[in-house]
Amino acid sequence: MDNGILLNILTRRISDKKVIWLIKQILANSPKNLLNKPVKIGMPLGNLTSQFFANVYLNELDYFVKYELKIKYYLRYVDDFVILHKSREQLEIWKQQINRFLNEKLKLELHSQKSKIISLERGIDFIGFRNYWHHKLLRKRSIQKILFVVDKSKNRRISREKLLESFQGWQAYAKWADSYNLRIKLKKLVKEQL
Repeated sequence: MDNGILLNILTRRISDKKVIWLIKQILANSPKNLLNKPVKIGMPLGNLTSQFFANVYLNELDYFVKYELKIKYYLRYVDDFVILHKSREQLEIWKQQINRFLNEKLKLELHSQKSKIISLERGIDFIGFRNYWHHKLLRKRSIQKILFVVDKSKNRRISREKLLESFQGWQAYAKWADSYNLRIKLKKLVKEQL
């Protein structure tokens, strides 16, 4: 993200000079280059404002997509977005228009490897799930991660409390997918370790 563009977006909405000063101070803590001078792009890593600033910045894209391109099925979460349409040709046109908008207005570009047009029948990786037309599944790596934690518990490399904490967090996430049978199976595995 270009800090100048972000400040321009924010000053259009925020008239309080003290708030703008504070935002500038936060942005001044962005990553530094090799000469230890502030970089005019990027966000302060780990700062709670980073996700907020990313959403403000990409709100410009939201308006472009919804009101100028008039795309009906558009979803965005922070810097990931999905557009659904039955015509591959229309998606190609929109992709070019969005990339041009991002380049010219926000000094961003679509990731060449991650920006793909694929059939919904193959499933779309988005917000931690493999999404299909009528259902969503957990990503394989999410299942592998919890199995790794259970395995560590079997070998007593982590405590029961840590196992339970990890499993409860995973279960809260997994319930949003079509994963009932998997959750029951893993719950039995975890109970065996406790």
